[in-house]
Amino acid sequence: MALPDESGGQEPPSAFGPVLTEQQVVPSARVGHLDFGAIRAFRRRQGVEADTEPEPAKDEDLRAGGIADDFDGELRPTLYGLLLFGKDPQAYPRTRSFFVQCAAYDGKDRAAEVLSAGEAAGGLPDQVQRAMGWFRSLGRREVYRGLRREDIPPVPEDALRESVVNAVIHREYAITGSQVLLEVFSDRIVVTSPGALPNHLTVERARSGGKSRPRNEAMAQAMVVLGFMERRGRGWLRMRHAMRDFNGTEPELQNDGDAGFVRVVFDTTPVPFALREGDSPAGTSG
Repeated sequence: MALPDESGGQEPPSAFGPVLTEQQVVPSARVGHLDFGAIRAFRRRQGVEADTEPEPAKDEDLRAGGIADDFDGELRPTLYGLLLFGKDPQAYPRTRSFFVQCAAYDGKDRAAEVLSAGEAAGGLPDQVQRAMGWFRSLGRREVYRGLRREDIPPVPEDALRESVVNAVIHREYAITGSQVLLEVFSDRIVVTSPGALPNHLTVERARSGGKSRPRNEAMAQAMVVLGFMERRGRGWLRMRHAMRDFNGTEPELQNDGDAGFVRVVFDTTPVPFALREGDSPAGTSG
């Protein structure tokens, strides 16, 4: 049986293949593959206290929350349900590539030696946390201001985290076989998300803080509830301000509708790889 068309008014079928939207079921998954403890915790964050308020029947609850839907006579998890509450979201043929691929290179392009590589898989919150954990594992540059040591990351973590959150939430899930990429080069950090900017959002509007209806509305709202993002359109502005304060640069936003990707580039050349005025390079701490 073919996947039902439940695009909900979103973008038309992609040239990359049949559209898999957040509302559509993943036929090879089962409701038993969902983490019901995580679902109950999420409902409590929404203000539904299971201990004091009656909950609807399980199947009705899952349908109403967009976590599961009927498919071929059986209730199956939706893509949204798996990526927020699945026990192993990448365990299915159509979802295997839905994670963050991380790599650090000893040079300015992918031809350079790979210093570190990893996969940030799991649900959307796990992907963000694991990607940032991998980034932290790369270490910091130590500088001294007088007798006080300061550990400086390649870019502000808040700016990079915002970019990773946006990448996993707003990626086009119709593009299977491609991952979100977090790549660290000697002069820049690049976050690439499959799919062009959604719903006619332009680079100029995004950079100025303009809001647009997200491609994956339910995923975005869930990450708001979980505290990973807000819905005020300030994400890009926060990244710009963080980078200006950090090293006087601005992140670059690239949108390629033909190749099908959105890319955020953070320039790390001026600082942290060059010393700030008044800093002294750190030796090996004992």
